[in-house]
Amino acid sequence: MSSASFRPTASFLGHKSAVYALAVDRGSGLFLSAGGDGIVVQWQLDAPEHGEALVNVGEAIFSLCVLGEQDLLMIGTGTGRLLVIDRQTRKEVQATEAHTKGIFRIVRLDEGTLACAGGDGSLSIWSLGADRNKPLARLRNIPLCEEKLRDIVVSSESERVVVACGDGSLRELDQPSLNERQRFEGHDKGANSATFHPTKPVMISGGKDGQVKVWRADGGCLLDFATHKGSVYVTSFDPTGRYLVSTGRDALVKIWDASSLEPVLRSSRERDAHTHSVNALIWVGQTLITGSDDRNVRAWKLP
Repeated sequence: MSSASFRPTASFLGHKSAVYALAVDRGSGLFLSAGGDGIVVQWQLDAPEHGEALVNVGEAIFSLCVLGEQDLLMIGTGTGRLLVIDRQTRKEVQATEAHTKGIFRIVRLDEGTLACAGGDGSLSIWSLGADRNKPLARLRNIPLCEEKLRDIVVSSESERVVVACGDGSLRELDQPSLNERQRFEGHDKGANSATFHPTKPVMISGGKDGQVKVWRADGGCLLDFATHKGSVYVTSFDPTGRYLVSTGRDALVKIWDASSLEPVLRSSRERDAHTHSVNALIWVGQTLITGSDDRNVRAWKLP
């Protein structure tokens, strides 16, 4: 079954280098983007022509995490620095050499704990305190493999934590001990992404082999299929769980029916779509936002 072509509904232009990171911001319809130019830009979904530069960290940004209640922004850089920005003053209040290589993902494990996925193959764990001048303290460092850690995903009940590893495996860790519970031997050339279905006990992963795999909670692989030519960089369910989205090195954004895994839509190869690798993806409500090596951020509407 072939999929129909679709085009973005809006473009957010202004970055001078590849876009590697996206994050939903504090207000309704607000989101952030960042990448190789080291600048974090705030966007309003319905005003794509009015991006506002919030901070310039002077080096490539690989990951973002907004802590709304604390009014803080966490930034993971390409050299492994973990930066904390006070959103009220837009000033850096803390900078830590968290990893020896880039930080590819920052996630909140619970209200008081953060985890960072490092390019050095380790997972760093941080406590979040009340001191706004130094809110983060390192709790531990967990070496998982010799390759990059590319993604961390936490289930909706915060019971399951899975890390996508460059050695091809997906490691599920117990909460709160973070001991390894089980290992999914997934992708021959490296695992790049993982996502949980919002209501079903199913996990999806994407890898450098161009494959998407569907996993049961016990680690059994239900299905695997080729989705992109080259690496699959992001996999994500829409908030309703009706659709699965995958993006890849082939510059395509693909939409799949989450129940049948039949293709539904794919981005066109016209110039108003992405022309290079699609590295990042978030949902702002039901609107899909993507960021790419082509320096552009695009918005898409699903059926």
